[in-house]
Amino acid sequence: MVPESRWFRLARRNAGSLAGLALATTVAALIGATVGAWWWSNRFDREALALLESPEPEYRKLGAWLAAGHPAPRAQTVIADRLARGVETDAGVRESYVYALGRTGRAEFFDTIATVLRQEQEPYVRQAAWVAAARTNPDGFRRLAAEVPETDAQWDRLGRACAWLEAGDMRAVGVLFDFAAGPDAEHRRVASHALYRLVAPLLEAAGRWPLGAAVGDADTWSSALVAEIRRRCNEIDLQAVADDTRPHIQRSAFIRRNVWRLTSTRDRLARVLLRR
Repeated sequence: MVPESRWFRLARRNAGSLAGLALATTVAALIGATVGAWWWSNRFDREALALLESPEPEYRKLGAWLAAGHPAPRAQTVIADRLARGVETDAGVRESYVYALGRTGRAEFFDTIATVLRQEQEPYVRQAAWVAAARTNPDGFRRLAAEVPETDAQWDRLGRACAWLEAGDMRAVGVLFDFAAGPDAEHRRVASHALYRLVAPLLEAAGRWPLGAAVGDADTWSSALVAEIRRRCNEIDLQAVADDTRPHIQRSAFIRRNVWRLTSTRDRLARVLLRR
């Protein structure tokens, strides 16, 4: 018989201790991995909360945009609470807050957004709130649109028109075309963005989108393109196309959201830093 080596005898004698050490190491590694994953997955929430506490409006806006584009439930709750209590004094920040809640698509934020629409005086904040209402609760938006009187404010009219399309109702597409071809550059930009997101996919599905239309999500449409797309929409039953294609477009929405998350926060952070 071959004699046992000294190390083998030590290992055999301490086998129980070694097994316990191995188990403890494995458990520690699993706990570390779990805690690390939780910390990493919540990083956007922590960063957004920190930005929301800034005295600088631009940083609070950035916090809202971070909460809009990433999982940040605590920051989103803080935003909803501030809007509900009316404590945010900067209208530009309020607009970002409303937009962030709309991007979540969470129905529990609809009542807060509805309160904004009933009380907010700044038209461009109301524009964002109409869109947010349609995104969080389309049926609630329809009831709210019937309840809240229309105003002469252009931003308010533009917001309602965008919201109808967000809810899958094409009744206001002509209003969007009018704004996209109008004299105000910001109105044209917002209307072009809405038409690109909400009308272009319908024309593509119907085979009616012009092949030479080299425009993107952030582009303001030319008057010629607005006229051409309006003409093409008038030639088809746009509402029927929307009813048929909306479920398919909604299923692919996560791809568009991921692309937006990759670009929007980066660009806004760059703009904030360049101002410093």
